Parts: sequence; structure tokens; C-alpha cells
Amino acid sequence: MDIKVLLRKRSKCISEVTLQNLKIVNEESAERALKVTRWQLKLLGIWPLYSKSSNFDYILTKFIITICTFLLIFILIPGCLFTYLEIEDLNMRIKLTGVISFCIMGILKYYSLLSQRKYIADCIEHIIFDWKKITSIDDRIVAINYAEFGRWGSIICAIFMYSSGMFYAIILPCVALIDQNEQNITIKPLAYPSYYLWIDPQEDVTYTIIFFLHCCCALVMHSITSTACSVAVVFAMHACGQLKIVTSPLKNLVNEPFRHRRLDKILPNIIQHHTNTLRFIDNMKIILNRICLVEVGGCTINICFLGYDFLLEWNDSDAIAILTYIILLTSFTFNIFLFCYIGDILTDECQKVGDAAYMIDWYKMSSKNQQQLLLIFMTSQNPVTITAEKFIDLSLPNFCAIIRTSAAYLSFLRKCME
Repeated sequence: MDIKVLLRKRSKCISEVTLQNLKIVNEESAERALKVTRWQLKLLGIWPLYSKSSNFDYILTKFIITICTFLLIFILIPGCLFTYLEIEDLNMRIKLTGVISFCIMGILKYYSLLSQRKYIADCIEHIIFDWKKITSIDDRIVAINYAEFGRWGSIICAIFMYSSGMFYAIILPCVALIDQNEQNITIKPLAYPSYYLWIDPQEDVTYTIIFFLHCCCALVMHSITSTACSVAVVFAMHACGQLKIVTSPLKNLVNEPFRHRRLDKILPNIIQHHTNTLRFIDNMKIILNRICLVEVGGCTINICFLGYDFLLEWNDSDAIAILTYIILLTSFTFNIFLFCYIGDILTDECQKVGDAAYMIDWYKMSSKNQQQLLLIFMTSQNPVTITAEKFIDLSLPNFCAIIRTSAAYLSFLRKCME
């Protein structure tokens, strides 16, 4: 008897140690899943501030937001003045219109993220909470797989965006041909040609300062796009992982003899977990709705403009410019593809929850269990979709529609310019 009691105590101690270790590992996994997103949000001053945040954190955040706003305006206003008041060449005006539209996209997405900081904070806390409550190795494997997908998706998007931005802002002006105006004065190229009223951007010191500020502007604009994509893919993949965790116990009940006590314990936990995940998805949709609208509309226009710029540079046989526009086209296309792909996966995982619940022999259950299962049926009848402010669902078929629309605009633009 003493031996049995000793073994039970030993088993209990081992279980407690295992759970404690699992809790520590889960906290590290949550940190890893949010690491890239945290860096990007802090870079733009969007990372949520909490009650324990210091005064320095508040001041630093305000300072970063002010600097980012200044840099975005520094591109937008002088760029508009130069494009629509100074430039007479229509091809050049079209090329610069694409830059201005990208800047407007950045401003809209930036202030959309800033205005939704509360929901971003709620989603981050929800992710950390979901990781902490994982007690099953199988659930942990599922969560890790989806978290790694989200992490690498945000990393690849960041690589595309930063490489294309730096290529456009630094390398292209350095290798561009230096022109001379009618007064035989050398015109040094800038990434974002602008009109500064009383300031001459061609003076050596002024040119260096403006060139540096343009590089900072490119960093901010491409950081905004990369951050929006990172938030979307990390949050959506976490939601998919939680829905997968909800689906697994339902699948395990298929063709299994029902024990009412067991079902009375399992089904309420499944429903609560499903409800919490849907609440997380609702917050995520509030964050992404406006961003997705800007992304869909902006990428449709910018892919068209970039395609037109690519054709112009192809005719001029400028290898560096061609490479730059290929990288930009790839980054924009990948960006909108990733949004549509995660929307497709999320919708699919929501449908799988309902399918798994329906495959159970629910007609053999008690009436109480059937009523509990009915809640899952009802919520799964209308699968969750990520939308661009309800104008368009983000899915792979609609990704093809966006690309076709961009190609149609490009064809129309070419005919108008002939």
C-alpha cells in the first residue's frame, strides 16, 4: 500500500514538473511567434503600451510616430507638387503617380494600425494566453506548425519589401544616368523627385540630406507594408492553429462509443475554445478590414503602374531599372497573394470545424449534448472570411481576379499612351 501511494506521489510530481516545463517552453514559443511582428510594430511606434510601460516608452512612441509622419509627408507633398506642377512628360508623371499612390497607401495603413492599437493589444494578449493553456503535445505541435508558417511568411514578406525599397531608394539613383538641364547644370538623380519651393535639392549638402531622408522614407513606407502583412499572417495563422486544435477532439469522437460523462466534460471545453477563437478572429477582422481594402485597391493600381514602368525600362534596356521593377512587382504580388492565401486557409479551417462536428454520430447523443453541438453547427454555417471592408473576400480566386484587373488596367494604360 505504501509503495502504491509513493508511486502515485512520484507520478504526480513528474506530471507537475512536466507541465511546468511545458509552460516555460510554451512561453518561449509564444515569444518566437511574435518576435518579428514585435520588432516591426516597435519600429513604427505601434506596439501597444500597457499600464506598466514607463514614461520613456510613452515619449519614445510619440517621437517615433512624429518622425514617421514627417517622413511620409516629406515624400507626399513635395512629390505631388513636382509631379503635377513641374513635370510635363506624361510617362514621367505616370511613373511618379505610382510612387505617390504607394505613399498614400502607407499613410492610410499606418494610421489604420495606429487607430486599432487596442485591438492589436487584445490579440497579442489572446495569443500569449492560448499558448500558456496548451497542455497537450499534439496541440503544441499543431500550434508550432501554424506559428512557424506565420513567422516565415512575415519574414519572407519583409525580405521582399525591404530589398525592393532599398533597391529603389539607394541603388537605382546611384547607378542612374546623370542629366544636364538647359543651363548645362548637372542634375543628380533622387529616388523620389520632388519640388521643395525655396530649397535647391542639387546643392551638395542639401542633396546629401534629402537623399538620406528619402532612404528613411523608403524604410518607413516599406516597413508599414511589411508590418501590415506580418500582423495579418501571424494573427490569421494563430487563429487557424486554434481552429485545428478545436477540430482534433471532434474528429476523435467519430465512431466512438459515447460516454455521457466524457462528453459532458469534452463538449463544453470545445465550445468555449471555439468561441474564444471566434472572438479573436472578430478582433483580427476589425484590425485588417481597412488595411485589406487599402492593400487590394493599392496593389491593383501599383502593379499596373509598375508593369508600365517595367515596359518603359525594357524599351530603354536599363538592366538595373528592370531588375528593380521586377523585385518591386514580385514583392507587391507576393504581398497580396499572402493576404488572399491566409484568408483562404482561415475560411477552410472554419468549415472543417463544422464538418468534423457533423461527422460525429450526433443523433446517438443525449439531447443535452445535441444542444451543445448545435452551437458549433450554427457558427460553422457561415464560415469566417477576411474581407476588404466587405467589398471583396480575400481568397485565391479573388487573388486571380486582382491580377487580371491589374493586367486589364495596364493594357488600357498602354493603349491610351500609344
